Amino acid sequence: ALTFSTLLKSGLPALKGLEIVGKVVDNVVLEETIQQIHDRIIEGADISTPLKQSGVFPPVVGYMIAIGERSGRLEEVLDRIAEAYDEEVEIAAQKLMALLEPIFIVILAIVVGFIVMSIIIPILDLSKIR
Repeated sequence: ALTFSTLLKSGLPALKGLEIVGKVVDNVVLEETIQQIHDRIIEGADISTPLKQSGVFPPVVGYMIAIGERSGRLEEVLDRIAEAYDEEVEIAAQKLMALLEPIFIVILAIVVGFIVMSIIIPILDLSKIR
């Protein structure tokens, strides 16, 4: 969304912008979907209709883009979509870290316990010999 918005702000036509976005995206499914949207726009559709029909993007994205197209503020809407996705990614990363942190602590405790036991057990065995 952010790349498409930047391309539109620079004065590039929407079709050319979609073509470029389709080439730079790393996800094969997104690349194919963007190509299908591009082809549908050439056939006369607006951007939001094939986007909603693709099933790849959440419906709210399609509705927001439809509003952006109608209001003439597509670039702003795309910026807001990008911000929303960035926030979602940040929240997901925070949740993942909150989940992984206790797991790492337990693993570290087990490793430290193993090291301590591997040092103490031989010392105790030596003290029994005398």
